Amino acid sequence: MDPFAFLRPSVVVNVDERRQLDRGESFARILPAVDRDVAIFAAVAVMADGDRLVTWVRDIAELKKSPYVLEIARFSDPPRLEDLGNLTLDAGDLLEIRTCHPGDCSVKLAGVEMDALRRAAGESSSDWKPAVQAAFRRIVLQRVQAYRAKGHAGLPGYEDRGGPPSASLEAKFASVVEHSAFMRQGAPEFAEYLRRFPAAAPMLGAESFIYWSKERLGGKSIISATHVTILRGGSDSRLPDALVAGKQIFATHYMNGSLTVTLLLRGDSGSRNYLAYVDRFDVDLVGGPMGGIARWFMQRRLKDEASNVLLGLRRRLESGEPGPRQRR
Repeated sequence: MDPFAFLRPSVVVNVDERRQLDRGESFARILPAVDRDVAIFAAVAVMADGDRLVTWVRDIAELKKSPYVLEIARFSDPPRLEDLGNLTLDAGDLLEIRTCHPGDCSVKLAGVEMDALRRAAGESSSDWKPAVQAAFRRIVLQRVQAYRAKGHAGLPGYEDRGGPPSASLEAKFASVVEHSAFMRQGAPEFAEYLRRFPAAAPMLGAESFIYWSKERLGGKSIISATHVTILRGGSDSRLPDALVAGKQIFATHYMNGSLTVTLLLRGDSGSRNYLAYVDRFDVDLVGGPMGGIARWFMQRRLKDEASNVLLGLRRRLESGEPGPRQRR
């Protein structure tokens, strides 16, 4: 049985790539993409099972620890403003927000959010920075609360750069799912649950949480919120041992929608399994007249980094469970 069968038709791992994995090496591949999508696949063999992956995912701050992750925390259930106590905008974004208007802003926000942040700055005079930081944290919380209540349909579109407001975040994410053929065919109920959350029927046995992070990418710090859903394969051999979907709720730069799927695939020899992920996202940079060049550079960088990311994840999984001092 092919351990990677679940990923078809999006990904087919050939004989040479399988041998590479079985030597303990990782590999990454850029996947076909259309419009403003960018997609990548990466895999590595691992001496760990779905239980270990799930344990680490629950401790998301420890799992994602790296020089690129500047701040991160899980939201409470229900989310509280205190969950965002460590979240801060960079100085550049703070200065930009003071003059942001719909169609002219480098930060991805709705027009009403830009108004609220400018108002917070104007009302606070010389002490405007802490006021804007606090107002921004309230906006993040409001977006997460709206998402929990109505999904992406409850979130306002971005009005950051030129022209009318961007297509709805609901439409952006639906497009990302539509182009993730392996999810639609291998786990259609799960794909529909992600697309229609919270209106879709709850997935039996699934668990989920939301976290926020501030991560460095391409010279900018991106603040985002992500909805994580974990599904175990159990006795269903058609599913991976563990399937973890990370669904972007919003991001302050570059990305309009994304779906990251991390899988613990059952191996066919002893205790060796395979850790893989498929990351697909809608990106501003690959649109417009220079989009082809931007896509080429972005894809090259993602491919270079993806294998190292998975090797680091393998080290964490094979090291055992997160230590007691790191648990939340």
